[in-house]
Amino acid sequence: MLSCKHTIAQGTDYLDKELGFWRKVEMKMHLMICVNCRRYVKQLKQTVVMLSKGQFKQPSEQQVEELKQEYQDVVSKQ
Repeated sequence: MLSCKHTIAQGTDYLDKELGFWRKVEMKMHLMICVNCRRYVKQLKQTVVMLSKGQFKQPSEQQVEELKQEYQDVVSKQ
């Protein structure tokens, strides 16, 4: 059976269906019993789907400057 570390390392290969038969069986078995790895793979899949749809846009120059200012304000208060 795979460890969590191996499951996480091979998460993208699993989603891309690039694993061999036995490794895929091991992954499925591990995901059936490990809620944390199941969550990780689910979130990884959602991330891949969102990125492939191009739902993220570059921030405007104004947004970048506002974020820089907010960051500097927080850092200066520490």
